[in-house]
Amino acid sequence: MTITIISASFLGLLLFYLSYNVAKNRGRAKVSVGHGGDEGLENAIRAHANLTEYAPIAMILIGLLEYRGVNGVFLIVLSAFFVVGRYMHGLTFGKFEGRNPFRFWGTVFTWLVILIASVAGLLSGYGVI
Repeated sequence: MTITIISASFLGLLLFYLSYNVAKNRGRAKVSVGHGGDEGLENAIRAHANLTEYAPIAMILIGLLEYRGVNGVFLIVLSAFFVVGRYMHGLTFGKFEGRNPFRFWGTVFTWLVILIASVAGLLSGYGVI
């Protein structure tokens, strides 16, 4: 479970930072619940929430694939894409006017990893891989 724990640890560090960013923006905006119409706080909340929406299922899938003995190189690549994608998305959320290429590719990486891990999980579950 080395791949999963290392990946989850990197995501934990990101979650810590994004949580701190929400608290910092709450203090700046003087808003304790919701975003109070403050765009910076709203962006911080959504960056944090977005990680918490996607990370659990990705880490569960990768962890189960690792437990099942799926190829380690495959899992390292999958995990690296997920972690990099989440950092790209989370650290740049709300930082660009207009289109944000880091957020875009971070989302693409996230979705692809979840799709690939889900298919691999089905294949592993049915004994194909």
